[in-house]
Amino acid sequence: MPMCPSQPSHQRDTARDDRPAGQDEAASTLPPAPPPTVVCLEPDLFFAARLEDVIRAAGGKPVTVETPEAFVAAVDRTFPVLALVDLNTPGDWYRAIERCKIRPHTRQVPIYAFGSHVDVETLKAARRAGADHAWARSRMMEQLVDVVTRHVQPPVRYPEGWDDVLPEEARAGVEAFNQGHFFEQHEHFEEAWLAEPRPIREMYQGILQVGVAFLLIQRGKWNGALKMFRRGLPRLRGLPDVCQGIHIGKLRAQAEAIHREITALGPKRLAEFDPARFPKIELVAQAGPESTSTAPESPPAQGE
Repeated sequence: MPMCPSQPSHQRDTARDDRPAGQDEAASTLPPAPPPTVVCLEPDLFFAARLEDVIRAAGGKPVTVETPEAFVAAVDRTFPVLALVDLNTPGDWYRAIERCKIRPHTRQVPIYAFGSHVDVETLKAARRAGADHAWARSRMMEQLVDVVTRHVQPPVRYPEGWDDVLPEEARAGVEAFNQGHFFEQHEHFEEAWLAEPRPIREMYQGILQVGVAFLLIQRGKWNGALKMFRRGLPRLRGLPDVCQGIHIGKLRAQAEAIHREITALGPKRLAEFDPARFPKIELVAQAGPESTSTAPESPPAQGE
């Protein structure tokens, strides 16, 4: 990302210095989060109804489309937590899956494709296109409830390093983020990410990308901000509310609310969003080794 002039200091100060360090008040005023979206490419109306029933029962919002082109558009429009693709769909579903998986802002959307158990070549083609899973239709139906529930209501994951002390470079990133120096926070969190080989590095990358989304909002770059949100937010989903002393659950909820708001505003009305509403990262005290912790004694292994 090219270097650019920093935002004038008086603008940063005016936007942030009069706000409390805690974000409890801001968090309490957040609008309720809408149900997570699941996009289905399913031309069969009877089968589509079955998929939609399962998605709603899990607390999700189904968005069903009938063509590969509409599938790509729906993934772009709704930022789903899951996508289901019926390989019996007419048209170029291969290109639709491939397109979703080669673009950075949509490649993290998990795609489950399903088709005839006897058409092995089609299932293999779906995997080549980039589908995370390509199953026989019978297996998809057997596991549909579990798959949908796992993505609509993801279990908390405890990546290695989640309960360590926040490293100095990441702490510097937090300070820059909270001062509204969103380019500088990128530099600090990138250094922390490069230095950390364990899975917790994904948290640094997610925060970094949310911060860059804020920077792009300041610059009036709606498309770029949307893409950075959609690259960063999936990295923060499913993490414990507090990781390495960062209240990641609160930051995630606030960033998701801003993502929804600017999505609704669109590029022509982006200037209506007030950057003074960007949240700060809240740091909380971590329990010492002799303290009672609310985290599990043996955190479960990271998911598949």
